[in-house]
This record gives sequence, C-alpha cells and structure tokens, in this order.
Amino acid sequence: MFFNRRKQDNTNKKQKYISLMVVPSHNPQKTRTLRVPRALFHAVIICMLIVSAIVLGFYFRSSHFQRTAQDLQMSLGETEARYNQFRVYAERVQDSLVEVALQIYDELNETESRAQSALNEQAQRHQTELESILNHIEEIERQIREFDEARQVIIDGLSTRADVIPPVAALMAELIESQAILRELSLIHNPPENERVSSVGFIAMGGGAVEYVPTTHCKVMENLQLLLDELYVQRMLMDCLKSYRARMDVYLRNFPTLWPVKGTISSGFGWRADPFGGGGRERHTGVDIPAPTGTNIRAAGGGKVTFSGWSNGYGQTIIIYHGNGISTLYAHNSRNLVSVGQYVERGDVIAHVGSTGRTTGSHLHYEVKINGIHVDPVSFMLEH
Repeated sequence: MFFNRRKQDNTNKKQKYISLMVVPSHNPQKTRTLRVPRALFHAVIICMLIVSAIVLGFYFRSSHFQRTAQDLQMSLGETEARYNQFRVYAERVQDSLVEVALQIYDELNETESRAQSALNEQAQRHQTELESILNHIEEIERQIREFDEARQVIIDGLSTRADVIPPVAALMAELIESQAILRELSLIHNPPENERVSSVGFIAMGGGAVEYVPTTHCKVMENLQLLLDELYVQRMLMDCLKSYRARMDVYLRNFPTLWPVKGTISSGFGWRADPFGGGGRERHTGVDIPAPTGTNIRAAGGGKVTFSGWSNGYGQTIIIYHGNGISTLYAHNSRNLVSVGQYVERGDVIAHVGSTGRTTGSHLHYEVKINGIHVDPVSFMLEH
C-alpha cells in the first residue's frame, strides 16, 4: 500500500485527497488506487487510534483484572488453606479444651466431694468433742455434788461433836466462817438449768453436709468453764475443810463418839427399877447394851488405859482416859485384852462381852465421865 497526495482544483476551492494503492499479493501487476479525502483519512486514523487506545486500554485493563483475579484466586486459595489449617487447629484446640474442661469438672467434683467429706468428718469430730465435753460437764457436776454432800456430811458430823468438845466448837466456828468467805470470794455464777445445754444442735445443709451451731458450742464451753470454776472452788472448800479437820482430829481421834458394841440399849442412863427385884429404885450411871458372850468390845475413842481388872459389881472392867477430863468405862467383860498404861486407838478391840460381876445376863455396861461426873453416854454415841 502506497500513499500519494494530489491536489485537485475545484471551481470554488481546492480539495485535498490521499490516494491509497492497493496491490494484491496474488497478482502484483494489478493495482488499484483509492482516493480518500484527507480529512476522512485523518478521521479514520484518529478513530483507529482511539479504538486502538480503547482496545489497548481494555486489553491492559482486562490483563490487570486478570492478574488481579489470579492474585485474588491465589490469595483466596491461600486464605482457604489457612482457614482449613485454622479450622483443623481450632478443632484440635476445641477437643483439647473439652478434655481440659472435663478434667477440671472431674477435679472440681472430686474436690467438692473431698471438701464435703472433710466437712462431714469435721462436723462428726465436733459432735464427738461436744458430746465428750457434755459428758465431762456431767462428771464435773457429779463431782461438785459429791464434794458438796461430803463436805456437808463432814460438817454435820463435826457440828454434833462441837457442842461437847470446846476446842472443836471454836475450830468449827472458824471453819464455817472460812467456808463462807471462800464462797463469797469465788464469785461463781451457776447458770440456771434452762440455760444449760444438755444436747448438741446441728444444722443439715445441702448435699448431706452437717454444720454445728457455733452459739451452742460457745454456750457449752461457757458452761464448762463455769463448772470448772465451781469445781475449783469446791476443791478449795474441801482442802480448807480437810485442813480444819486435821486440826480437829487431835481432839476427835480420842473423843469417845463410837458405839463400843453394836446393838440396842436395854437400860438407859438415870433412875430405874432395881433389876434384881428388890422393889426399890437405883440410879443407873451408864447404859446397858445386850450382846452375846464373846462379842468384841471396841474403844469408843483413843486414849490411855488407866484400869484393867476386877471391880466389885462391875466384874471385869476397863477404864480409858481420853484427855480433856473425859473417861469411859466398859464393865461385865468376859475377858480384858488391854493392860494399864497401854494406848489404844478409836475402834481397837479391848475386851469381850460377858456377864461377870453383878449382872442379870450377857451385856456391856458403858459409862462416860467428864471431870469425874457421870453423864449420859448417849449424847456421845454418834457413830457405829
């Protein structure tokens, strides 16, 4: 194709053309010439350029879009691969978390079970301890009652002798005063019966748990402390009583308060009818206690034997001096077992019952003298 430019003059103006020679490839001898106006040619060229530019733009745009699509496809593939990896990892993590959760759940159940068992054991231990404390409280109350009763018995026994033993009477006054002072200084408050706890209360919780009531435990411990204080005071009172009793024993050990023979008095102290039927009356200076021959006669109190032998109508007789001007006589014995100058203790066997001397049968004639004057032995016979 060849381009030729020619100028053609028209009647009014000049027209510009562009000639195009077309040479067929199969027959180069035949050529054809095309005349195209220059403006049209330029317009076609411009259109072609514009179309080419548009085509190129679309081409490059499509290439860009294709590359972008490929990149997106690759990125999507990578993302999908990562997603699959993450999904697999998440499933593994989820499985691991489920295992951990189950393990934690089992551990929590086991911990709760152990805690429940420990709580039940603790509650049972507290129950046992409180029951032991309550038993201890009962034992302390029993000891307190026994202490109180024993002290009262001792004080009552000493009081009966205080009237006839002046030193004992003075010591008894001091003893009673000291007991009262100790009681006032003790400041012990005995809780009323309705405030004392006789049983231990427990509260049932969920799951079989048991919990003790703290106030109950505190009240039990408070009562226990009060009782321990009371027991301490009772022991102080008893120790004080024993101290005074030891001081009184010097007099009581020798004082004739023991019945010399077990039995019943058949003839009392004072005036009586003549037992031998004389029709008159005589003054009986002692008491008669019938007993079988050979029965043991015991010393009514400790002392020194001042006479042991035959004494006219008394027959075999023993006299014991107990101090403080007091003496006792044991008559009509079948046999004397002690001698003059011998010291005897309260309750020692000194003779056997008999019917020697002026008597109507086997019995013991028992007398008590204070400073040589006969007194009624019954007021002295306080103990069997």
